[in-house]
Amino acid sequence: MRKRFDGAKLGLLVAAAGMLGLMSPELSAQAQAQAQVHAQHTAGHGNSLDAGALVPLLQKGGYILLIRHERTEVPARADDYSKPTTDCMAQRNLSVAGYAGSQESGKALSALDIPVEMVLASPMCRSMDTARFMFGRTKADSRLMHHDPAGARTLDVAAADMKALVATLDPGASNIALVSHVANIWRAYSISLAEGEIAVLQKQADGSVKVIGQAMGSDFGPFARIKLGPVPPVE
Repeated sequence: MRKRFDGAKLGLLVAAAGMLGLMSPELSAQAQAQAQVHAQHTAGHGNSLDAGALVPLLQKGGYILLIRHERTEVPARADDYSKPTTDCMAQRNLSVAGYAGSQESGKALSALDIPVEMVLASPMCRSMDTARFMFGRTKADSRLMHHDPAGARTLDVAAADMKALVATLDPGASNIALVSHVANIWRAYSISLAEGEIAVLQKQADGSVKVIGQAMGSDFGPFARIKLGPVPPVE
């Protein structure tokens, strides 16, 4: 269960917004209040950074966004691994909320001028759809594929594939987005992600990978709203 924001975290949130140059005189009190209320109900993840602290880092680029696919249908059909990954009728798919959440996250990242140069996704339909609706594009990469509980693609194999892929990536001055599945992500990096949640990875000089923070895509929304400025008056 997520922990409530304490005073120190709220201070960090406001400080991060200041670093972004978002606290302009024209900033509406309503937008500020919205961000503060959201912060008080947002998760903490131990010592990892939250959305407010991640924004200025991601704007500079150099990170890997490891994303669990968005919300899926409930109840959902089971995945039939005997069928091609392009057969969406043989697997669990995004719900209407999942489609909307993918779009919401993508619009927030775009409004915050967070660059994403490359987008790769597991070939499962729910991952491909998450990537398409979030970023408008993607390429399927089997190294992000879900494990097969009844086949040779065990969790260990899937995790090794994910790590091998990450080892080849160089975000440079942009960021790279990878969309995959909860079990594979957990086995590879010991990160537990909710549907639609984003973990931010930083490659170290020795080739290792550090998880610097995680946040729901919607957690970036209040910062995007502030960045966009006050709502125009209704005439």
